[in-house]
Amino acid sequence: MFSPTERRLAVAALILTIVVTVLGLTVGQSWSPPSLGPYGTDSHAVASSPDIVDARPISSAPAV
Repeated sequence: MFSPTERRLAVAALILTIVVTVLGLTVGQSWSPPSLGPYGTDSHAVASSPDIVDARPISSAPAV
């Protein structure tokens, strides 16, 4: 169906694609810090809930 030259070119393109992908992932991971999950540096950036000023025990909370 395909000539030997076309098959060789397809295999070379496939290998080149894999190499570029692996190198791109490697470089991308080396340039960015690791994810620390919910305890990472962005854990303090969670938006506060509306109408909550501070945490108080239930016994001292104003009656609604």
